[in-house]
Amino acid sequence: MVRTELSVGICQPGGRLQGEVELTGGDHQVKAGYVALVLLTSLRTGGVQEFYRCRVTENFTLSAGQRLVLPFSCEVPWEAPLSMPGVELSLRTELEIAREVDRSDVDPIEITPTLAQQRILRAVQELGFQFARSHVERGLLPGLPQTLPLYQEIEFAPGNTYSQNVNQLEVTFVGTEDKLHVVLECDRRVGPLADRDVFGRFVVDPSNISDTDWQGLLSDWLIQLGKRRAL
Repeated sequence: MVRTELSVGICQPGGRLQGEVELTGGDHQVKAGYVALVLLTSLRTGGVQEFYRCRVTENFTLSAGQRLVLPFSCEVPWEAPLSMPGVELSLRTELEIAREVDRSDVDPIEITPTLAQQRILRAVQELGFQFARSHVERGLLPGLPQTLPLYQEIEFAPGNTYSQNVNQLEVTFVGTEDKLHVVLECDRRVGPLADRDVFGRFVVDPSNISDTDWQGLLSDWLIQLGKRRAL
């Protein structure tokens, strides 16, 4: 039997989940291939997607009735999705014995925004946008240093200020250890022959995030979009 107990089940991208994996032997000695921890996210299309795994241990013997406790510290990728309505994250423990893998132990986890992500999301809301939904998509975004096969979209509905020109605004983060790439996708209210989706990209240095007027920067970007004429 395998069971994981989390002592730290909440962290930010780039942080660590911590806890113990407890194994209990059955009625005879077995040779185990590995114990691994797998990070999972729900997808917009349904089901779940693995996006990171780490080995706790491998190639060991578990005696009959033995209780074995394995401490762990599992790194969370900088690109990890954030816990939000519409996105569920979990940690699955895998135990491989005789080429069969026990995947029955799954624990919910929470990944919260970094300070830089918080500042940008707050700036969007200070402009009157309201959080609508979030989801995770499979795929790669061109021109970004993605290492995971998925990305998260955080959707906002416009307030009164921008409702005449904007249907919705989507924010996507692609983080690395020293940079945060921010992708904005704006669905504009325009004529049937116009270019509807407009993208903006920013690269953030988290160490000086407080030096940037994000509300002003985003406001200027949205104003420029409003000035673009339909084709």
